[in-house]
Amino acid sequence: MKFIFFDFLMLVFTFFIAWGFLRSVKAKNKFASAFGFVSLVVFLFCDGLILYYATQG
Repeated sequence: MKFIFFDFLMLVFTFFIAWGFLRSVKAKNKFASAFGFVSLVVFLFCDGLILYYATQG
């Protein structure tokens, strides 16, 4: 398996998006929560694809 910096960066961005989403939910900001949720779903899907193709060898 080859190490690709972009894959690691996607995981870091996903962590920060999840953190921001939780903070916006606590602050009861509906627009930020909706935007964060959509972003989080997209990034989790991309992370799933990265992990899927990385393990296919």
